[in-house]
Amino acid sequence: MKKIILGMAALAAVTAVSCSDKGSAENTANADKYSVPEATSDSVNSYFGSFVGTSILGEYSRLDSAMQAKQPKSDIVKGIQYVLGAPESEGVAVGMQIGLQMLNNLQRMEELGIKPDRNAIVNSFKKAFLADSTDMDAARGAQMAYQEMMGRIQRENKEFEDAKKANAPEAVANTEAGEKYLAEARAKDPSIKVSESGLAYKIENAGDTAKITRRDIAQIKYTGRLVDGTVFDSSEDARLSPAGVVPGFGEGLEMLGKGGKATLYIPGKLAYGVDGAPRAGIGPNAMLIFDIEVLDVNPGRK
Repeated sequence: MKKIILGMAALAAVTAVSCSDKGSAENTANADKYSVPEATSDSVNSYFGSFVGTSILGEYSRLDSAMQAKQPKSDIVKGIQYVLGAPESEGVAVGMQIGLQMLNNLQRMEELGIKPDRNAIVNSFKKAFLADSTDMDAARGAQMAYQEMMGRIQRENKEFEDAKKANAPEAVANTEAGEKYLAEARAKDPSIKVSESGLAYKIENAGDTAKITRRDIAQIKYTGRLVDGTVFDSSEDARLSPAGVVPGFGEGLEMLGKGGKATLYIPGKLAYGVDGAPRAGIGPNAMLIFDIEVLDVNPGRK
């Protein structure tokens, strides 16, 4: 969610307001604390409010109409009045800061489909905060339970979104095209094998008996293409680690040693998945075919 943010540099610029009143230092020479003349204070107050209002309006004007509808000017003014109109108490100020931090969490909850009950949250906060002593076991338990539940909800949310993307027409078409391509390729060439993960591969030369490991850096030559023959990437001298590439590519590298050559048929689930890689022209769940040759292997740290 895009929010209006006034930078600290912009606020700092307010201090450049000049004050023409004279004698303020002399009038407070015997006081414990320097006192700004009332007329100067009035000017600073007016300039500060005007400057911030104009700056916020500039940012507000850049929001689209839908976002402006969610954040009407009247609500923004109401929020500022609420904060600035609060009692001049350090405790209240601290409470507001904590509340604003908690509000960010509530917004994240809503994005994940959770329905925040603000009264319930405040009541739980009060019960814990107003206790006579800190129950560290209860605190740790509540924190762990919260983190575990939020983690589970985030995973379920991602699974839900991924399922939606996987059922989108383009993703379904790409999956079917990949399956058809591989079936036809295997019918023509029985030497193409399929691993338990679903990676299909044809090894022309396994290379040295010492195979590439997850920590190694392999110096390779490769060409990557789509099932329609479109070449989306290639290199004559790339240095890659199995741990730093898509799962199917990494699995294929670990089958080879120096001098190895192979063709990998990587299904979408082992490549860029339902999100694809739009900048590279790779659609959701698109199968990738790589011809690779291992030129050298630099052992990683043990």
